[in-house]
Amino acid sequence: MTTKQLHKTTESQSKLKEFKALGFIIVVLFPALCVAAIGGYGLIIWLIQAMGGIVPH
Repeated sequence: MTTKQLHKTTESQSKLKEFKALGFIIVVLFPALCVAAIGGYGLIIWLIQAMGGIVPH
């Protein structure tokens, strides 16, 4: 195997790893972070209202 072939194989493997990482970030990480952030915000609001009553306007 020549150096060019080895470099090309390594480059294609690197691109595949990048696409897998991007897919993980888009499909798993961002939705999980959004759900966690919105759920955490809701929990904080619920705890504030449970401990201190409803905030007047």
